[in-house]
Amino acid sequence: MKIYIQDKGQALGPFSEEEVRHKIYSGEFPRECLACPEGGQDWAPLETVLRQGAVALPTITSPAVSLEKLRDPKEKTALVWLYIASVLGWIILLALIVSTVGILLAIILLGFLIRAFGEMMFVAYLKSNAVRVSPTQLPEVFSIVQNSCARLNMPAPEVYVMQQNVWNSFAAKVFGRRMVVLLSGAVDSILLKGDLQELSWLVGHELGHHWAGHFNFSQKLASLGDWCIWVALWRSRRGEFTCDRVGLYCAGSLKASQRAIVNATVGAQLAGRVSVEEAINQWRQHSGEFFVRYRALYSTHPHLLARLDYLSTVAQEFGIRS
Repeated sequence: MKIYIQDKGQALGPFSEEEVRHKIYSGEFPRECLACPEGGQDWAPLETVLRQGAVALPTITSPAVSLEKLRDPKEKTALVWLYIASVLGWIILLALIVSTVGILLAIILLGFLIRAFGEMMFVAYLKSNAVRVSPTQLPEVFSIVQNSCARLNMPAPEVYVMQQNVWNSFAAKVFGRRMVVLLSGAVDSILLKGDLQELSWLVGHELGHHWAGHFNFSQKLASLGDWCIWVALWRSRRGEFTCDRVGLYCAGSLKASQRAIVNATVGAQLAGRVSVEEAINQWRQHSGEFFVRYRALYSTHPHLLARLDYLSTVAQEFGIRS
């Protein structure tokens, strides 16, 4: 499918679907400009043409992967050790509750109430300051979410896009409500020079937190093992690796997934000029150094260059060649 775009009374094109995507997100063509699919006769706003599916999302042609294989092999091990560490935490907590005649329990309950109030305020902020994606609101992002959830065999959470000039996104669960929040700093940076397939990796990564059950009550029980900071951080890093695997599976492209991470590393303007192979070699050159490894021990997330290398290995495991 190719599309003609009308600009100042002149018909430009036809443009391929990929070219249309880049021109939209670079700001060259506004969504309200007139467009017509090649072979068609009726001109309509480009936004309408998009909603009708003239510009499709990239087709995911990667091999089907057993969902059990999406989880990082070491995440379960890290979680088991965190459960073991939490046993001591639960014993100490119960002893303190008994010794304080329930005063500590009252304080804990008060803390939960304060946290619940904060979560309610957070949801209220999202409802009034962010945009929730839907079939008619940011339909391209909505399609990515739906396609990814279908691949993961999971219900779609609420997905919001919020203005914040930080390269980040996050998943959350508030009173049973599963949400993903994409910050504009990450979305804009990816789409400035990248494409929707790279955005699929970002969305898939955040969906991975819900798919892997990172917010489930059973896993929250292990939080009393956080006193053993190295185990807690180890589990956090392995959980992020799981989400990277899920993102790769949802994007269906090693190149797009790695480009999304490179974008987070050097920004949109330079991401397309970075040699991923050289960046991986840089990581392998320094990964064994003492301070590089020491720094990782106190990180909630794996090093970005390590994630590039990790995705290359996972792509071979999944049978994804491009």
